[in-house]
Amino acid sequence: MKPETEQRLGTLEVLLEEEIRYSLPCHEDSATLKPYAWDGTIKGKFTPLNLIKSEGWMIETDLEVAFANWLWPEQNGLASSLIHLYNKDPKKILDEHTKNHRYQQYSNLLKLLKKKIKKLQAFSFSYNSHYSLSVIVGRVPDSQRWICLSSTVPQETPKFINKLIHCSPYKEEKKSNLEAEKLSNIEKTINNMIKELGEIMIYGYYDGGYGHIHYHSIVLASGDSQEEAINNALLKSGLVEIYKLEKIMIQGDGGWGFSVDDRDFDKDNVINLIKFLNTMFPKLLLYRFCFWDYEHLYILGETNDSQQDSSASCVGVAIHSQFTYNP
Repeated sequence: MKPETEQRLGTLEVLLEEEIRYSLPCHEDSATLKPYAWDGTIKGKFTPLNLIKSEGWMIETDLEVAFANWLWPEQNGLASSLIHLYNKDPKKILDEHTKNHRYQQYSNLLKLLKKKIKKLQAFSFSYNSHYSLSVIVGRVPDSQRWICLSSTVPQETPKFINKLIHCSPYKEEKKSNLEAEKLSNIEKTINNMIKELGEIMIYGYYDGGYGHIHYHSIVLASGDSQEEAINNALLKSGLVEIYKLEKIMIQGDGGWGFSVDDRDFDKDNVINLIKFLNTMFPKLLLYRFCFWDYEHLYILGETNDSQQDSSASCVGVAIHSQFTYNP
């Protein structure tokens, strides 16, 4: 680890010696802020996908496992097997005929991918056993372009971006990757099959006054490499979001934010932490990783000693927090 990276990490460790807790909306147990550093000299380039790999949240899996993962939410009408509904609306649950028809549509899509796409692989992304997201990635024939298909992520935590943490969008998928005029015939066919599938309503935590519903669908992204295609698919799916951080509120509506009501809360500690981050890092980025009911937030800035280095190091804070279902 380079000197400036190590120094700033050390300062953060001192600032967080006294526990600082933070509550996202409906995360009643709150979470402790942790210092975090990405050492580019050891881990290489920082990307959301590389962070996921370093945390152990990604494994290779079988194509059939990914296929089953895509089908499960709409066949069961639920975001997770942890959800138990007492009052289902029959209009929002697929009948057997529709289930069978959609199963065949998915089967046709998988058969096409196996037949036409090169170097096909499937990966599963998961933080715990309660939720996983699967993607299928491969290279377009006679092309250097890669495509990746993913299901969408049901985000259980109510909206907090620009309510608790003020941000602006930072980076989006290259729009030119999927412009219609540049798509090969096979990509156009895959895109049309996904459009025919559309989106299906599924239940999140619904009973007890929560009323959470989500919309499940398959998304398609592309890139000039396998990694870029997967990164772009994760951005489209909602598992990864990237923002330029502008302001962290000490507390927002509903009492969410820093845990000011805790007996040991020290406002000066929070102010000093925010001041340090804003002073040391001209550009702070917020990386959000959402695994259904679990949120992982990383607020990171690059250290000066990595400005001329392709393997830049990042330092900041991490928040790992779970939605609380308490009807």
